[in-house]
Amino acid sequence: MKTIVLLSACNGGKYLREQLDSLIAQTVENVEILVRDDGSTDDTRMILAEYAERGALRWYAGENLGPARSFWRLLQDAEEADTYAFCDQDDVWDADKLEIAVSALARLDASKPALYCGDVRVTDAKLHVLAERMVRPAPADYPHALLRNLAPGCTYVFNRAAMELLRRFDAERLGIELHDWTAYQLAACFGSVVYDPTPHMRYRQHGDNAIGAHRTTVGAWLEKTISFWSGPMKNSRSRQALRLEQAFGEEMRAEDRELTALLAHYREDRRTKQKLLRMLRCRADGMDGRLARLLVLCDRL
Repeated sequence: MKTIVLLSACNGGKYLREQLDSLIAQTVENVEILVRDDGSTDDTRMILAEYAERGALRWYAGENLGPARSFWRLLQDAEEADTYAFCDQDDVWDADKLEIAVSALARLDASKPALYCGDVRVTDAKLHVLAERMVRPAPADYPHALLRNLAPGCTYVFNRAAMELLRRFDAERLGIELHDWTAYQLAACFGSVVYDPTPHMRYRQHGDNAIGAHRTTVGAWLEKTISFWSGPMKNSRSRQALRLEQAFGEEMRAEDRELTALLAHYREDRRTKQKLLRMLRCRADGMDGRLARLLVLCDRL
């Protein structure tokens, strides 16, 4: 079994060595590390060159594209393998993280897309544990995947069938919200998702995180609400649903195709909005479903 770790780096020199060392220390056999430097201006490229000279990884430099598009380039450039893993530049993995993920995927039908994800231990910049858990569990199914990511993308490990599906998604033409969210959605729609509640990595929080841990203060909730109302998350769910409909709509199960189309077009007329509300009430329960219905009523989902 061959696993390729996909890492997009950008000005990550401060913490990069610790992460790379934790990847090299993985207990599973036959692991390769592929890094794309996303326009770094610090010592990131020097560190990558040092590790490459030791034979620890392969890397290449590119223009600054941002995390989602940089990871998408990695997906296109990676060689063939049995499993692939997304990796951030500033975390630290437990030595058995990949072994546990690969073993979980090996128990599933390799001909169908499958994705493993899990919880994380949240730490500060010096790796002092702030929280033993972070993920708010939700059903690992397609309706809930349309609404949010299940777990941090840096925990995602997926099989070759999922990779082949991801490569068919034309992010250059359709655009993309988040690379990891798209991977989760496609696995949930066309295959299976395995969620591991036991953390196998330290999720470092510092001032430069691209996307960090979800805070629970009133200020954080207000910030999230504003983001849905007028910020970058406004209509992000319907935008992504439209991309999924355009790329894979004809291949989806009937009920998933209908839900995707309703979410993509609910702002076009009142009847479509009412049908979406009814379907969300049936297929997306709990806090996620209630928030989604509220955002639909406000034309913000």
